[in-house]
Amino acid sequence: MSSLKNIAEHAGVSKTTVSFVLNGRGDEKNISAETQKKVLDTAKLLNYQPNHLARSLSMGRSYTIGFVVPDISNPFFGKIARLVERFAEEKKYSVMVASTDENPLKEQKIIESFRNRQIDGIIIAPSSNVLDKMPSGNFPMVVFDRVYSNQSNSFVDINNKESASKLTRQLIDKGNRRIGLISLTSYLPNIYQRIEGYKNALADNAITIDETVIKELDGKPNKENVKGMMDQLLSGEDPVTAILFLNNVCAAEGIWTVNRHYPYLLDQLQFACFDNLDVFDYALPKVTSALQPSEDIARSCVRMLFQQIESKKASNGQRFSTEIIER
Repeated sequence: MSSLKNIAEHAGVSKTTVSFVLNGRGDEKNISAETQKKVLDTAKLLNYQPNHLARSLSMGRSYTIGFVVPDISNPFFGKIARLVERFAEEKKYSVMVASTDENPLKEQKIIESFRNRQIDGIIIAPSSNVLDKMPSGNFPMVVFDRVYSNQSNSFVDINNKESASKLTRQLIDKGNRRIGLISLTSYLPNIYQRIEGYKNALADNAITIDETVIKELDGKPNKENVKGMMDQLLSGEDPVTAILFLNNVCAAEGIWTVNRHYPYLLDQLQFACFDNLDVFDYALPKVTSALQPSEDIARSCVRMLFQQIESKKASNGQRFSTEIIER
């Protein structure tokens, strides 16, 4: 295996020059394009394989960040992960991804494991208030999607309450007065805020808030538990005519439930939900959705994390608006 010394000898430059070029710092060190090309061509010719561990030790960084979410199979988190990878690659960083399954104990073990691996920082959509459990010492971290009240900076969020109000008003404007809600566990800050937005919209339109049509799922959304909630909302003497889902996976399972078990309601029920799925463009019941700006969220997360890594200073938090897509 070739070394920096071999490359330097073959290219006719110093070992320091080779190190700067291979670490992507050639322009920063005013190394000419011609010299950089010569070094890179020589490294390729000699089949140079970088020693990442040695580089990490010498630079004091692992050039790896962690990305921790409840469920990477959720389309929203999967899209954010792909974008985070893209933006991190621009800084020559790799990304380690993990799912917590909404389990605070598993989440804590993942964080500890990542830190033991000497990663340089973490972007996380937490299942618990991670700031209460972080050990002492400054460790770069950006929280997104679930932002707790003690998170004063380095967070990326959306206007959950306002978006939920808008979605609910859309359903009201279509003539619905009996609007159910299906949510994840309400202890999550984003879910709590969305429920508040839903209630505010009902109150603003003189609609009595009925707690019996606010349903909270026990565990991860799936066909069985979403159908159970739907059965309760669509039965009895006063069934709902519309449903607000606080998660896109819940909405997808809701669409499946109606098509499979309530086909006679396909043209009558109206849905609204957070985030967007391609299936919403052609599925029944029609779904009005609040599209989250995934690229802006991912870019801001990466920017804030690297600010902490490079300058040891936390950024202010950032909150984005959603785009309401009416169908």
